[in-house]
Amino acid sequence: MRTGIIKEIHNLMRKDENIYFLTGDLGYNVLEDMQKEFPKRVINMGVAEQNMMGVASGLALSGKKVYVYSIIPFVTMRCYEQIRNDICYNNADVTILGVGSGLSYGILSATHFALEDVAILRALPNMTIFSPADEIEAVLGVKELYKQKGPAYIRIGKKEEPKIYERPYNLKIGKGNILTEGEDITIFATGSIMSEALGAAKLLKEKNIKASVINIHTIKPLDKELIIRESHFKKHVFVVEEHGKIGGLGSAVLENISEIDDFPKTTLIGTEDKFIKEIGTQEFLREATGLSADKIANKILSSIK
Repeated sequence: MRTGIIKEIHNLMRKDENIYFLTGDLGYNVLEDMQKEFPKRVINMGVAEQNMMGVASGLALSGKKVYVYSIIPFVTMRCYEQIRNDICYNNADVTILGVGSGLSYGILSATHFALEDVAILRALPNMTIFSPADEIEAVLGVKELYKQKGPAYIRIGKKEEPKIYERPYNLKIGKGNILTEGEDITIFATGSIMSEALGAAKLLKEKNIKASVINIHTIKPLDKELIIRESHFKKHVFVVEEHGKIGGLGSAVLENISEIDDFPKTTLIGTEDKFIKEIGTQEFLREATGLSADKIANKILSSIK
């Protein structure tokens, strides 16, 4: 996912000399080709994320389109005030590329986990939040976000995630899409955890439970119409995300379906309100936190019973 996004931005830089790319001393083995071709427009800002956001805002307010790249906790939490005051307040054309969504950096422990980023950025006016499921969708999102102005956040996985899509499709920012259809329950999911959500749906099918799996790739603005439509007449709704249960996609979904009369019971499946002390691969941590396909399926079965 990360490689596809960088390649697409590199291609855009060849067409648009107003694009600038800032990195917080990150991206070795990923950014070298871009930096070699555009040494004046690819700038390593060092480990100074607050300053990097100020520079990005200044460039954007002078007519540039700016991409800012670093590991999620450092490019969202360390410089949150600057994102709020310099970028969002000014509606500056800055796209934040946060790498390492969820538990991607599992071997580096809790300091590198990204389980609160959606919650804090969703609260900011003018911010668009895009959370792609695989590399094909990530590249499509970069192309679409290039066409619009204003603050945006792309929540990127760390490695080559499982393919969800076989080919490009007509992606629209703010419009989710249906991956599978089933009349019993609906599963809303976002980001690279999508493969686990689809795996859970397959396991449920073996138990004669038919699930719709909906890809909500844009968390803000949210596809309210799709969410309400796919929640109607279902026995139960589930929201799966590799993020804390507080403030993420689950909270956004609940805010919207609460307007439905007699809306179905809704269960959030994400990480709990506590720090994760375990260290290991993303696969290990998903299993440990109940976010693997089998654990998700078991939680759904338990909730239905």
